[in-house]
Amino acid sequence: MSRRSFITMGCCAAFVVSLIFSAGLSAQGKKKGGVTRISGRVQMISKDTSTITVRRDTQQIQIKYDANTKFTYRNQPGSIDQVKEGVRVICLVTKGDAGETLAVRIDVREANK
Repeated sequence: MSRRSFITMGCCAAFVVSLIFSAGLSAQGKKKGGVTRISGRVQMISKDTSTITVRRDTQQIQIKYDANTKFTYRNQPGSIDQVKEGVRVICLVTKGDAGETLAVRIDVREANK
């Protein structure tokens, strides 16, 4: 095998791996303008540290909220008090200054059963 064909095959393999990797990232959350959509059930909420732990499948994601986070209940104005353990939420998040997952909006979709 010539050196040129070896380099071509390596480039093709790298391209395929990058496609697989990017498809995996997009499956984690839908991205739109730097905002990622994360949905799941609230497993834990800590008002002391302003964090919510959301369970999605087998994955636990810790989401930080602040004074700029908008809370809604079924797309209507809401508050942090409606976010309770066991409820399903849809979170629109970005990366914060310290690299944490920071909520832009948290929408409570259904009451705790």
